[in-house]
Amino acid sequence: MTTRPPIPALTLALATALLIGCGSPSAGPSTGPSTGPSTGPSTGLATEPTTEQAVGPSTDQPRAVSDGCPLTPQALAEATSLRWELTERRDEHPLETAESIKATICLYTAADAPQEGSDPLTMRVDLVEGADAATIRKTFTDTCTENGGNVRDSSGSKVCDRNGSVVEGLTGTGDRAINIYWVNADTSTATQFTPIFGQILAAILD
Repeated sequence: MTTRPPIPALTLALATALLIGCGSPSAGPSTGPSTGPSTGPSTGLATEPTTEQAVGPSTDQPRAVSDGCPLTPQALAEATSLRWELTERRDEHPLETAESIKATICLYTAADAPQEGSDPLTMRVDLVEGADAATIRKTFTDTCTENGGNVRDSSGSKVCDRNGSVVEGLTGTGDRAINIYWVNADTSTATQFTPIFGQILAAILD
């Protein structure tokens, strides 16, 4: 399975392997397709802990899943041809690898695309606003290249390409940085959606 580590889903206990990715100070890649943003060096797959362990105790309260996320389930469905549900949103959530940076976290799941362990395919979107947006952009580029990836343009946004597989991207302008990544995509899923990852980024409301 290809995925990104310590920045998993907020409410799901996904027993999957995550890679440390590139964008919002998160986690990073592996030798094969990896899921999620890179924010810490990683040379291979790591077993993902339960959601509570991976995300850590949260002091912010989950909001009613509705407005405020920069990506709608409908737009995600149009880009991927899967049915998506916005399962959770958290405001002012400390990023797991940089607790001083707060983000709006939006978690989406597609129950009709089960991954390893029968967990639903999960995508996470981290929205960071203000002065920290510049930090997120720099971290995305630095961690992607440091972990053997190649940052390239896609539909006006950036993606981190690792060995021909894209599992994470960055978009947003000015004081808004939006990091989007698969939480638990297996290798075949990551490969399947690599060609259209730019379309997903293009669907983000900036």
